[in-house]
Amino acid sequence: MSAGKRWEPGVCKRGTLGLAATLVAAAAGFAQPDAAAGLAPTNAAAPQETTFGVLISPNVVCRVAPSGSATVAGVYRQTGDGWRERVLVGDTAFDAEGERWVAVERIWLGFGRCWVPDALVVPYNEADLFLAMADRLLAMPDAVALADWVTAYNYFGLRRYGEPADDSAVRQLRRLEVLMRALQVAQAGLTGQPDPLALAWLESLGDEVEYSADRRGVTRWVVSRKALDALYDEHRADPAAPEILWKSVRYPYDPDECFRSLQCQYGLPLDGVSRYWLAFPDGVFVGEAVWTAIGQIDGLGGSRIGLGGVLETCEQARDAEAGSWPVEAWDRLAWDREGALGARQLLATLNEVGDEERAPLVDYLNELERCAIEVGAGRPIEDPRQSAGAPEPSDQDAAEPGSNGETSELAIIASGVSCRVEPSRTARGYTVFPLDTHFMTERPDTVAGGEAWVSIPNWWGCWVPLSETAPAGKDEHVLAIADRFLTSGEGRTLDHSIRVYNVLASRHQGYRDVVDRSALLALRRLQVLGEVLKTVDPHTAGALVRGWASQLEDEVRLWSIGAAWYVRDETFQKLFDEHRADPAAEEILWEMVTGPAPHDCVGEFTCTARVEVANKLARYWTEFPRGPRVAQAVTISAARLSEFLETCNAARGAETGSREENWWAQVHWEPDGAETAREIRATLTAVREEDKAPLVELFDGLEACAAAVGAVPGGAAEMSAPAADLGPDV
Repeated sequence: MSAGKRWEPGVCKRGTLGLAATLVAAAAGFAQPDAAAGLAPTNAAAPQETTFGVLISPNVVCRVAPSGSATVAGVYRQTGDGWRERVLVGDTAFDAEGERWVAVERIWLGFGRCWVPDALVVPYNEADLFLAMADRLLAMPDAVALADWVTAYNYFGLRRYGEPADDSAVRQLRRLEVLMRALQVAQAGLTGQPDPLALAWLESLGDEVEYSADRRGVTRWVVSRKALDALYDEHRADPAAPEILWKSVRYPYDPDECFRSLQCQYGLPLDGVSRYWLAFPDGVFVGEAVWTAIGQIDGLGGSRIGLGGVLETCEQARDAEAGSWPVEAWDRLAWDREGALGARQLLATLNEVGDEERAPLVDYLNELERCAIEVGAGRPIEDPRQSAGAPEPSDQDAAEPGSNGETSELAIIASGVSCRVEPSRTARGYTVFPLDTHFMTERPDTVAGGEAWVSIPNWWGCWVPLSETAPAGKDEHVLAIADRFLTSGEGRTLDHSIRVYNVLASRHQGYRDVVDRSALLALRRLQVLGEVLKTVDPHTAGALVRGWASQLEDEVRLWSIGAAWYVRDETFQKLFDEHRADPAAEEILWEMVTGPAPHDCVGEFTCTARVEVANKLARYWTEFPRGPRVAQAVTISAARLSEFLETCNAARGAETGSREENWWAQVHWEPDGAETAREIRATLTAVREEDKAPLVELFDGLEACAAAVGAVPGGAAEMSAPAADLGPDV
């Protein structure tokens, strides 16, 4: 194996799978590579014992033989799904070029035994295996897919890995660096028609990420400065502190914070890269910090004035006539008012830095000062904000998303709405409008073929169905979008579902603030979230889906046995408690009690009754004993427990030791089941007799049947005995 690796034979110490022992035994019998083909196996004399490993690249090509030219067997794609992405590590071999390869096989969703370079595999119990993945990605060119960055970030969130390293300064820094790169790549894909899943992931991130807009209105997500500074403050005494501070002061640097202002521009390095050499004047990054400061200052001229750098702007002004553009551009930089003072302040921070390291910045600032003197003082200096500042926002720009200034403004409330040349669903379409597109209409509605249509004049008078629009008031049209999605029966693809969810959940490109103020809209957000979760399978979910769902762990539960994500009951309960006096409270509670109740009770009455009735449906009639859905809740409860009465009836008169009798013993009616039934009966006290009748009759039948079974010789003893072997049909 590669230097530093320690492959330990046997299964992983953090838990085993039922299939693991079989696969380990099978892996020990793997055939050896063909030495005659130029490959040298490391263990030709005896089979090598097999252990678990993890691939450190999100995408690993696996080949049928240990050679880069061998046929591709498949590509292992990582998502950050922990133990499901382990591989069994078998033989090792060298190829003709001397590169070491490892035979691997994934337990789940694999394609058999194949070969990968040894450098891409680390032992499963390696505490810093995620550092290896992060370092590999951070060293690669920029063309790394968003899913790969998110995969690496997902791994850092897995608690089952690297527990001893959770407080490692380097580990936390790499996690933030991976997040930085992921944010950059994600936002590059938000132009035009944004990827709804990328937007959902961005919006799900917590306090480590902040959202900002520059003077041109360009918005972006960045790693929070507070998170970076907090990491440095926490690890000032750590050997990694210089690297943490260097990464912190370099990102996120936003030149748009300064708009044609040298004073501000000098202030950024003073608060930014200069923090590094003030803390570590002999640090390994001092030279890079000095050149970074030069680039940041000089770049102000080119990026904001349209000429070269600040020094080049000064040199052009020195040789230009009064009143010319180069002179005006230099005056806007306000060297005399701001630049000279900023330069002196910046030079003062370099006192402890060695002469050789600080020389480039000192020389640059001295040359800039000499040029400024030669240009001369006394030229009229304009206020940069008056002459070329950002345009004043219009009333339309200042309006919040979705504001309804006029009654003729409408919003598209469905996905994939085509604007057609005539008011007919068979007419040719000009374009397809994204969900939540806003438009104005001036012509009156037209009814064609029994359906109302509205015209969109800015699209050459094309038409869309009125039923696929709503008035663009924020509350009204957002509710219309959610209700249409939940009731229309349209296909629940992930793309369609996540677009609707973003309208309700996104704070920056949706209406989350509006949603959170309304009990009904907040409920709709959770209902739509539940629909989104139905479209994905945790076993096969991609990195973005997994990353998004894991960020919502306060609201979303992963039930590993059934391999599904659900909205937590606690989330609905919290919303209900916040809005008990709201008319929507009853609907909120009903959504909770009729939602998924995953369990693994395997025929045991108390477990099933508590999970599905006592902790779910009974909450409804406890809160609303005269509610409009009480009878429905009781009927559902009786149906979910009716199988136990069937099991008991089958055991009446059954032979001793029969499967029917053993099934009834598995129910454990006495004493726990009977007590649970009495507890549920007690919750029905305030419910009308006719409403609670189905469940009361079920419990009466169970008690009578249990008494009859217990009266049979041997029956009472069998009820409390352990379940017997029920045979191959069970």
